[in-house]
Amino acid sequence: MVFHFISLYRNSFVGRFVGRNNMPKLLTPLSAKAVASLKHTGAGEKSRHSVGGVPGLFLVTYASGARCWLLRGTLNKRRKEIGLGSAFELSLSEAREKAREYRRQLADGIDPTFKEETVEQMRIIFAKAVEQFFETELSEVKEKERKAWINTLRTYAVPIIGKLDVENISTLHVADVLKPIWSTKRELAKKIRVRLDKIFVWLKATGYREQDSPAKWVDLKPILDPLGRDKKAAHRPAVAFVDAPRWFELIRQKKSLSARALEFLCLTAVRSGDVRYMSWSEVDFDTRIWTIPPNRQGTKLKTRDHKVPLTEPMLELLRAVKQEQNGEYVFAGLNGCPMSENTISKLMREVHLEETAAGRKGFLDQQTGKRAVPHGLRSTFRDWIAECTNYPGELAEIAIAHKQGSETELAYKRLSQVEKRRRMMSDWSNYLGHRPAKVSTRSSAPRQSTHSLHYDPV
Repeated sequence: MVFHFISLYRNSFVGRFVGRNNMPKLLTPLSAKAVASLKHTGAGEKSRHSVGGVPGLFLVTYASGARCWLLRGTLNKRRKEIGLGSAFELSLSEAREKAREYRRQLADGIDPTFKEETVEQMRIIFAKAVEQFFETELSEVKEKERKAWINTLRTYAVPIIGKLDVENISTLHVADVLKPIWSTKRELAKKIRVRLDKIFVWLKATGYREQDSPAKWVDLKPILDPLGRDKKAAHRPAVAFVDAPRWFELIRQKKSLSARALEFLCLTAVRSGDVRYMSWSEVDFDTRIWTIPPNRQGTKLKTRDHKVPLTEPMLELLRAVKQEQNGEYVFAGLNGCPMSENTISKLMREVHLEETAAGRKGFLDQQTGKRAVPHGLRSTFRDWIAECTNYPGELAEIAIAHKQGSETELAYKRLSQVEKRRRMMSDWSNYLGHRPAKVSTRSSAPRQSTHSLHYDPV
């Protein structure tokens, strides 16, 4: 009897209305003619008219005369409104069919408005890919580096592979970019290869390319260097170790901050960038240690820090500089920024030219006969170790931050051999002829932008 009552209730008008009060209201579908007669009501910017046939399908009319289709539904229990297009371009039947498909997707938890780009839409030629990479990935790099990327790729790569689909670019295409400059501009060619490799890795990560980078050296080597001749790194012209004391004396006589940076570079035998970007926060005067962190600007250290034991001459120089420099960087250039590579290179060139102008040979590399450069001072130190001392070569390699052995071995050696390296670097400064010095009395003349700083020999 109860069952019979429920059955009668469900089939009654009230039962049908109450039982479906949580469902979208189904109206009698309007005909195309009836829909065409729907107008803006005159109130507000737009009017919404239910057209029936599909739950939640509306025609929206605007005061401007525009007409479009709108579907209201729910996705993951949240209301969602989806535009289906202009009513002038999409007929009533087409709008209903599209609305039914979208409702099926919504019921399956799929957002119909999210469409992955097709393979054809993802196609892009290399020239456009480069410009997009410049805009998105190089926006925060320094202007100098950004210009280097843009100029080299636009000059050497885009003219050759710029019109090619990035998916179709092969190792042979990359080789065609590098071959014209491989013999004459080897270092530039290597930089371009690295930049191309980074762009192709980015293209794969962003979906523009399915294959791995065609600019990897392991694939290009058989084409560009089949005989394996490109093994040795370029030799940097160095001051002969027998001439180092004379050169060091001339540098100490200079009064600029760049001379102090070059002096400190020679005493520590580290890389130029490590000194130019050196900050006071890296220096511990109590433990007499300078710690160069990995991946900081100006360093080539990638995974490990490098601890430089500070000898008395080094500390003496730093204390004197600190009296004059209050900024973040120890050897700051204009506007407090790190000193540029050109600044110390220019000073080293000037010292050489002064010697040749006086009728002397200057400071030339013994192997190539070329004028010595700042980076070559590391070779000067290394030659002195080999020719004039009994210090093991391994200790010298650690001092100049050359990687030897595993990370575990390197960590142990850096910690356990600091004092041994301190004695070695003290002997190096003694060989250079560093004597106890004092800061010169400040002149009453106005200070120059070069930050005059000088050690007067006692």
